[in-house]
Amino acid sequence: MLRSQKTLLVLALAGLILFLCPGIAVGSSGVGEELPSIPVVSYIRTWPIGSEPADMDRGERWSADDIKGNLLTTLNIAFGLLDGNKIYIQDLVDRPGETDENITIPAFDNLFDEIAILKQRYPHLKVNLSVGGWGAEGFHDMAKTKENREEFISDAINWIVQYNLDGIDIDWEYPVGPEWGQEIKSGPEDADNYVALLTELRTAFDALSKELGRPLTVTTAVPASAWFTQVIDVNAVQEQVDYLKLMSYDYYGGWSATTGHASNLYNNPNDPAWGGWSTDQAVTVYLNAGVKPEKILVGVPFYARAWRGVPPENNGLFQPYKEAAYPHGLTYMDIQSKILTDPSFKRYWDDVAKAPFLYNGDLWITYEDAESLAYKIEYIREKGLAGIMIWEYAHDINEVLLEALNQAINEGK
Repeated sequence: MLRSQKTLLVLALAGLILFLCPGIAVGSSGVGEELPSIPVVSYIRTWPIGSEPADMDRGERWSADDIKGNLLTTLNIAFGLLDGNKIYIQDLVDRPGETDENITIPAFDNLFDEIAILKQRYPHLKVNLSVGGWGAEGFHDMAKTKENREEFISDAINWIVQYNLDGIDIDWEYPVGPEWGQEIKSGPEDADNYVALLTELRTAFDALSKELGRPLTVTTAVPASAWFTQVIDVNAVQEQVDYLKLMSYDYYGGWSATTGHASNLYNNPNDPAWGGWSTDQAVTVYLNAGVKPEKILVGVPFYARAWRGVPPENNGLFQPYKEAAYPHGLTYMDIQSKILTDPSFKRYWDDVAKAPFLYNGDLWITYEDAESLAYKIEYIREKGLAGIMIWEYAHDINEVLLEALNQAINEGK
């Protein structure tokens, strides 16, 4: 049986179950669990799970059994890429390993079967396809003419219909850019073409929504950057999208001159980088540019950034280092199994930035935990923001952070 045929069969069975069991209502999990009271939107990777290339070369994938859909409102498949004006997912075919091209990583050819199972189990759960990602090429050429955009939108509609998806997320990093060093084709005309793409996608999806009899979403990922609001008409963007997903993380990493917080809520004046950057600062930039608070999803990372050879002054915070560690990011799952179980590490808390860090005299780690997430939920409510966006589910496959996040949401009702 072809993959698409198997997926359609699962979807048909899901529909039959909902028809025969009217007590399972859309908007509930179907299993009696409390759902988040605000949007909780998580990306989920299609490539193998792990912090290091060698981990990924094992080819381990997530399955529907790994996902607690009652803790989410939306799942974003990451990523679709562009081949001309059409979308493809790289991991639907075999590909070479990260450490050795002679290693073959098997295709995630049951991806949409797993998605169909999830939608059966959790009727409230929306599943969108995110197109783009860091360094993803093709947006400049695809968006530059109406004909190209129409071909892309037609293909996006095919993905929506074939796999019973609920929307498309545009993760163009970045129109008019590049910024922060990635090499993608870009130009000043991207500013208008980006808005045109979102506008035409919204119009097409509104028409398709009426035809299908169900809502469809259009979202876009945006950087935690003052630069973006200066070159992009974010007011025009917000009129076409359900949410702007603020990538409010990676303030510090292996590219930085010193250690520092990757996703702190507030600025710390002691940060040597002009007081640093923060989620509050990023949110304020967009609000001051006219974006409505209810359009903003605050991004949180379920992975860590780390450095080795960090001196002990200030418990390693804002210190030089010998080398960056875990360039792909350290998953929270690995933090649990390798770091929090190691007695040489001590947890510290920056009460100004509302950010935790771990340090053992050599390795310094910036990450999120239950306390920092609780402060972010409180902040979201105080500011009237829409909700939370997570990068990404497989980094916390045991749902420790996700459970803590939901606890903070439910306690603040």
